[in-house]
Amino acid sequence: MDVKTVCLGLLTFGEASGYDLKKHFEAGFDHFFSTGFGSIYPALAALAAEGHARCTSVPQAGRPDRKVYRITPAGRTALADYLRT
Repeated sequence: MDVKTVCLGLLTFGEASGYDLKKHFEAGFDHFFSTGFGSIYPALAALAAEGHARCTSVPQAGRPDRKVYRITPAGRTALADYLRT
């Protein structure tokens, strides 16, 4: 399983930023599937480019916009296909 697939799976629980997903990795997977921002953010960008996730920018006062991702119907289909194999 790769980072993109795990991110897609985590997005089934609701929308999340890369930071939120990193916290999920640390809380639940870190002992057997360690990853960092250097792999999470490219995975999210690839999922968005493939149409498996949608990104929305949320303005923050005095900080860069927060990018929040949510799974698309195509992403749910791709995840289900992966889990069937």
